[in-house]
Amino acid sequence: MQTRIGHQPVAVTPYLEAYATLSPVKNLWNAAGKFVVKPARLLLVLLVVLFVAGGLLYLGFELLLHAAYESLPSRPNPASDYAAAVNRFQELQKMEGSDLNPVCRSILLTHGVRTERAVVFFHGLTNCPQQFRELGQIFFDMGDNVLILRLPRHGMADRKVENLSPLKAEELRDCADTSVDIACGLGQKVYVAGLSAGGTLAAWIAQNRSEVTRAVLIAPALGFTRREGTRLQKAMALLLPLLPDIRTDWYSVDPNAPEHTYPGFSSRALGQLLRLSVATFAGAVDRAPKVQDVVMVTSKSDEAVSDSVAWLLIGLWRSKGLFKFAAVDFPKSMRIEHDMIDPANQNQRTEIVYPVLVRLLNAP
Repeated sequence: MQTRIGHQPVAVTPYLEAYATLSPVKNLWNAAGKFVVKPARLLLVLLVVLFVAGGLLYLGFELLLHAAYESLPSRPNPASDYAAAVNRFQELQKMEGSDLNPVCRSILLTHGVRTERAVVFFHGLTNCPQQFRELGQIFFDMGDNVLILRLPRHGMADRKVENLSPLKAEELRDCADTSVDIACGLGQKVYVAGLSAGGTLAAWIAQNRSEVTRAVLIAPALGFTRREGTRLQKAMALLLPLLPDIRTDWYSVDPNAPEHTYPGFSSRALGQLLRLSVATFAGAVDRAPKVQDVVMVTSKSDEAVSDSVAWLLIGLWRSKGLFKFAAVDFPKSMRIEHDMIDPANQNQRTEIVYPVLVRLLNAP
């Protein structure tokens, strides 16, 4: 086949054959182009979804901050004197009931008069006042009145994790307020210290109760697991109180849990504890902590709670003018685990931890 361009005849057939030869390559190129475009579109859609989800999470957390600020305010009612403080404690004891483990009842170690100092200890989630009995005795022997109230829903003799499921942040708030109220009648100065969940109560007290001289946060459970970032911590704080309860004893029971503790956790209880943490942050965003002397104790071997979240709170407080702050971070080589208080725990190092806490609570 020929055609004419100008005056010269040109054979067309070779060009058609060449096009036919190249057409599979062209078709393949077009298919590859489509293949590249589709993932690009998918990636764009994913980015938009992530952006929207992030925005919703941010908005949800901001709303949660506001709600926590409104729903968990302090309601102080300090005891006027020693007799009033003891009466309040005795009333609480009467309400504890007969279904508690006897060693888990609230503890008051008193010298019979108002002392110079009253020390309040808060135990951790799933544990009970027995956790701090030995350390409390040390401070009592040093001349202090010591108060260790049982956290709500804890210390039941049946040791069922489901006992924790109905726990509310409001109950934890009331326990913190009540402890400080009673301690005001027990000592001229009030010192508070708490481990894990108790550290969260101590942080909330530091933000809200001016009657307290010093607050010691021991591995505070303001966020969970060392490795998780703050975005996931916010998601947990937002979602855990809303999701159905998941109890770890459904699939695993801690065989080494001391007899006065529950052998597992409730996700709903953790969510309520995070509500108290969020309420503390909500207050810290707006104003300085009422307690101007704060100590934080952490351990590099602790995998249960988030140091980064705790330091965020400390940063907020310092930005608002926190007057005095000290920190102790036990190195990994010391092998100080999350529960660094309870002598009944395996691998316990109280011979290291207790002297440090005594110095921190007694420091001028």
